[in-house]
Amino acid sequence: MRRVSYQFPKTFEGHLSVPLSFSRCLERLSALSSRQDNFRTDAGAVKRDIALFVACNRLDFEPVTPQTLSQITDEADFLMTISDTLLRSDGHKPEPAQKYFVKVLARGNSAEIYVAHATEPQAIPVQTAGEYIYQVMQ
Repeated sequence: MRRVSYQFPKTFEGHLSVPLSFSRCLERLSALSSRQDNFRTDAGAVKRDIALFVACNRLDFEPVTPQTLSQITDEADFLMTISDTLLRSDGHKPEPAQKYFVKVLARGNSAEIYVAHATEPQAIPVQTAGEYIYQVMQ
């Protein structure tokens, strides 16, 4: 079964080829669901929340679960959101969430992953989303 979305753009900004089976790739990608990172910038401490949703009904997205992933056979579209919150002593300042479309295609014993921005403005580059995907594929 394919889980695709009509919303996925015709062009993409990032591409990864991973030497993993399609099902193993989806399993590793699901590690991004509900991930949280903390880091420091010149502006201060930042809390980053990452969420992952899988396409359903070709128009909507639903949270990733092991049951939804087990039914996918050769193609899947995901919506990945990255939300940053600047942590300051005078209060937290949330930044607008950045959204990315992620398409995973089965290619024999490997998988192809395509990443494209889904929102404007593009405050976080698509390479950042690609780096998170690359990390979980290791």
